[in-house]
Amino acid sequence: MKFYLMTDLEGVAGVYKWEDEEDDSLMNYEERCRQRRWLTEEVNAAVEGLYEGGVTEVIVSDGHGAGYTIDLDYIDPRVEVISGRQRPVWLPCLDESCDATGIVGAHAKAGTPNANLCHTMNPTIRDWSFNGISMGELGLQAIIAGYYGVPFVFCSGDVWACREIEELIPGIITVPVKYGTSRLSALTCPPKKAHRRIREAAEKAMQIVAEIEPFSPECPIRFREERINPDFDEENPPEGFKVINAHVREVEADDIMQLLILMGRCNPKWKPLEFTPSWQKHK
Repeated sequence: MKFYLMTDLEGVAGVYKWEDEEDDSLMNYEERCRQRRWLTEEVNAAVEGLYEGGVTEVIVSDGHGAGYTIDLDYIDPRVEVISGRQRPVWLPCLDESCDATGIVGAHAKAGTPNANLCHTMNPTIRDWSFNGISMGELGLQAIIAGYYGVPFVFCSGDVWACREIEELIPGIITVPVKYGTSRLSALTCPPKKAHRRIREAAEKAMQIVAEIEPFSPECPIRFREERINPDFDEENPPEGFKVINAHVREVEADDIMQLLILMGRCNPKWKPLEFTPSWQKHK
């Protein structure tokens, strides 16, 4: 059984403020190293639970920032990790070969009251909606997985993110490891408690894979994006989009893949290679 595990940083226990990539102080360096370790340990806890639940292969997508937040020196050696920017699609290797998907370190969508570090992709976006339903990054992951017939069965992170995905996918296994009290504060589990809860929830999630329906909104998909800044020109709309006003654009796409192409989050010419990495032959 193959599991695709997305990761982010903002929903990890102990993380409560934005990364400062410009600060070159020793204190900031130490903080960022500690956060990388916390994320890696939560991923390892999820991987342990997934294998206990019957998984035989795990692909981990390092989904935060530059795609290089997971500390590979400490990651569970049974996994493969997707790293880096300029990815040909937002979630490489998530396709019909996967049996289930989930996420570690989830944060809530932009504008969620009290949610710690809530946002949708970047600080410029106020809201996304798909067929009139407001969603964030969790919703987009669920739709992409659903396109390939893959159920979204597991989520750990801020309690507000867990509630968000529970509304979209009834029955999903969620495990809050912190409770956002504002955008820049949270009541958080100590890491060891978070690891135990994540491990137990991940194992439990594998028991309900067959019970969770892949999330598949009706097509065509009507997508609406609202931005905080006046980024859109009504006289020169982005290709394929209709500009409603300087803050809002809309488009209708045949399916999620066409929408990702229009959004610039998928290279239509990219095709995955059919191969088995050489190291997998010697497991």
